[in-house]
Amino acid sequence: MRGCTERLRRGTKGRTCALPEQQLPLHLSYEPDDYLCTWIIPDGKGGSAELPGHLEVAPQRAPRGSVYGSIPLERDASQEGVVSISFPQVVEVPALTGTLANGGSVVLLGARITYWSMGQGNLSGSAALLGKGRESFGRPSSKAVSDHASSEPLISSVKFQVTGLDSILGTAPIKSVQTPGMHPDNPKGLWSANLDLEAGGEWAEEGVALSVGYDGRMRAMDAYEFRLAFSPVATFTMGQSVPLRTVMDDFVEPLRRIVSIATGKSQALTYVAVELEDRPGLHQVFGTGITQCPFASSSEEIRSGNSAVRIAADGLSLLDLVLKWRQYASVHHPLVETYGSMLHAGDQHPRSRFLLLIQALEGLHGHETQEEYSKRKADHLSRRESVIAGLEDQVDRDTMKFLKKSLSKSPPASLDSALNAMVSGLPVDTMDRLAKTSLVTEAMSEPPVPTTTASALRVVRNNLAHGNRGYEAHKLDKAVGILELIVRGHSLRILGCPDHVVERVFNEAQA
Repeated sequence: MRGCTERLRRGTKGRTCALPEQQLPLHLSYEPDDYLCTWIIPDGKGGSAELPGHLEVAPQRAPRGSVYGSIPLERDASQEGVVSISFPQVVEVPALTGTLANGGSVVLLGARITYWSMGQGNLSGSAALLGKGRESFGRPSSKAVSDHASSEPLISSVKFQVTGLDSILGTAPIKSVQTPGMHPDNPKGLWSANLDLEAGGEWAEEGVALSVGYDGRMRAMDAYEFRLAFSPVATFTMGQSVPLRTVMDDFVEPLRRIVSIATGKSQALTYVAVELEDRPGLHQVFGTGITQCPFASSSEEIRSGNSAVRIAADGLSLLDLVLKWRQYASVHHPLVETYGSMLHAGDQHPRSRFLLLIQALEGLHGHETQEEYSKRKADHLSRRESVIAGLEDQVDRDTMKFLKKSLSKSPPASLDSALNAMVSGLPVDTMDRLAKTSLVTEAMSEPPVPTTTASALRVVRNNLAHGNRGYEAHKLDKAVGILELIVRGHSLRILGCPDHVVERVFNEAQA
């Protein structure tokens, strides 16, 4: 595929990649396509062989390819002079390297080679890193490439882009403009722009540095066109190099999820490039979940993608938010784990989203009140033992056995109280909005006739979870929209955002 025409959804609007002649400031070094290459294939004897093949890289898909020629095969034990070879044969290596026909280099991570015949094999991998050649005539030597075949390369920095990054940054790269039409005293032939050289942010903490800003492109040496364009980008620099999987899971994906929570929309990962520990220069990453469609910022997109978080104006550290998210994920925080898993599943049925959002709120309440609950449980057990001891000589053996079995060892806990606490625990109380939804009014009109909004939501949750009955999707969807605002608000709260930031989640949803 040459040139990117994919449309990225951002709410009801989208971004379309520019045509090649309108190259974006942030653009692909390698377009999704098929590339001829020479693979450095392990021969099973501690050495390697250079064999021709191809590499196929595509948006949002794991890379794959082929190899052919005198492929190294494992032969079966010979019997009476007869040699046999069994198929398929599978070889797995942490990293398979090669050189592209255009002189570039490729590292296929998590490589799996499947040989199906004497002269051909198929390749697959978790990700492909494509770099530019830096040896004579731009082609890296076989030895330089094969040095990386035995282990997965480590990443020292990653440059990437997610949609909505410019919205959460909250600063524009152009501070002001001057045109003839703005003021009668302006020169008639002068069009100018003053750039904001500080339209970004840099933070360092726990051996990691994060910088967010804009890559710019100017078309000025053209007598018929004068153009400025900017693409938002983020770069993590690791003090200690780590595998690509760690980079994606611990840094890139948390930032993407924070942007999604801040904007209330699932955001796409459009571009990823990494710098390897011992090889200078960026290597473009192809793999699952990367759209390969970078974009340039526009005022229209910023307005349509309002963010509750505005890093610059709010004086927040984006790196601090990422590190907190990573910390919560490492201890399986119920809100981060439950809500984080559904952030990018935009096609989920409202039934599933309702159950997951209720679960996230219930889990968060339990997590934040676990010390109080532990004390209640200790008091409950003490009283239970006291009651049983007091009845020991007053009831028969069967009755005592029944009491010991029936009296719970845990104090009563209610979803109603958890929902009430979670809804009222934010700067904006949305219980009245929930009460007006058709889902709640319907639940309160039917047996067991709940009397509060929280109890109505509990009844709906129990009916859905136990398969007692279902509800119309549009009724669930309205309640889900409000519940998601509540969960987003709590997500920003536990990350350390101040109340006025949390309030924006609800204020902008009503705008």
